Amino acid sequence: MKKILVISWFYPPINSSEGLVTYKLLRNSKLQYDVCMQESNASWSYGKNEKLPEAANVTRIPVAADDLEMWKEAAVEYFRKNKEKYDIVMTRSMPPESHMIGLKIKEIKPEIIWIASFGDPIANNPFVLKDMNTLSPYSHKFLRMGIRELISPKRILKNALWKKRTNDSLEPFRREQKLEEEILKQCDHVILNNKYQEVYMLGSYDESIKGKALVLPHSYDSTLYPETAGESKENKKIRMVYIGHLNDVRTPHLLFEAVKQLKEMKADLADRLEIQLYGNMSDKEKVYLLDNELLDIIQIKKPVDYRTSLAIMKESDWLIHIDANLSGVLDENIFFAAKLADYIGAGKPIFGITMFDGAGADVIRDVNGLTVSYTADEIRNYLYLIVYKNYTIQMESGKNKEQYNAVNVAARFDEFVNNRVLQ
Repeated sequence: MKKILVISWFYPPINSSEGLVTYKLLRNSKLQYDVCMQESNASWSYGKNEKLPEAANVTRIPVAADDLEMWKEAAVEYFRKNKEKYDIVMTRSMPPESHMIGLKIKEIKPEIIWIASFGDPIANNPFVLKDMNTLSPYSHKFLRMGIRELISPKRILKNALWKKRTNDSLEPFRREQKLEEEILKQCDHVILNNKYQEVYMLGSYDESIKGKALVLPHSYDSTLYPETAGESKENKKIRMVYIGHLNDVRTPHLLFEAVKQLKEMKADLADRLEIQLYGNMSDKEKVYLLDNELLDIIQIKKPVDYRTSLAIMKESDWLIHIDANLSGVLDENIFFAAKLADYIGAGKPIFGITMFDGAGADVIRDVNGLTVSYTADEIRNYLYLIVYKNYTIQMESGKNKEQYNAVNVAARFDEFVNNRVLQ
């Protein structure tokens, strides 16, 4: 068969979650690929100098693009000139522009088989919904009011103005819904990374759309971990590590509260425990650490390259995973963080702060990791057991772990292409 054309804004040497997920899948596949990508814009990533082994079955085709619009035009033009080379195209999102290119490619060559891979939803993203307020503070439904307030021209005018502004602000949200629907209808196959995402994105569609789906989990590549890592430590403190992006939604605040409580209980905590967080964090959480004098225990580190992050994982005692608390929007977490698969590959105990139901909790439980709820008291109690009672867990190393091995995930993808895509 011909090479598969892959459209991916992110791909090494750009250090990003989506690019690394794509890299591990393609590198371990038996199929042949051309990857149309860019290597000049490092926005939404951890840099653009990620040096990873070249894959013999993958040819990188970088196009000159300083922004997404330029990349869309360049990628479509590349396909227009080379359309006879490809029978299959796979678009990788985020960003959604990858799938916009897929729509254009389908227009140029309708018979091409299009696989649309979604890292996250484009429409109705729970992170966006968490911050949305769709009920006017001036609505009669919102306020307990007497007849005077109810018929007040001032209130009615404010309510109308609020609705107009809100309606205008929702327009991008509606465009995202329309775009995702068009992609799902026009593509031939859909890749999602967990069953919760599948239900969330495809649950309202009929079987003509649902039948397109392949659930393919994120993976770890055991050949990328340093062999000597984890053999020694500079001190005897228990080292817990978090690697990745944090913000006001995916926040470490409850972890910080738990450490504060435990430090107040145990004056020697700083001699026994160190928590290292690599990546971005909101300023208010940094201020919290300062105000509560926790920097002797909790260390904020700059983002690191991917191979270094794998070495850090191997050298830790525990790996901390934090999911956003999306309760109030969702009862189940639909996000499978790609870094969690790398945690599994490192083989160290995982300490997961996550929703009780959802992708993160299921993955962690699959490999016998620890999950705790969004309460500082429960987090503190487990930290106490770990630090003062030698509590630990033995991570699963058999078939549950192996389902996240890139070799096995890629084999599933190859089987899918050979048995379903090419039929």
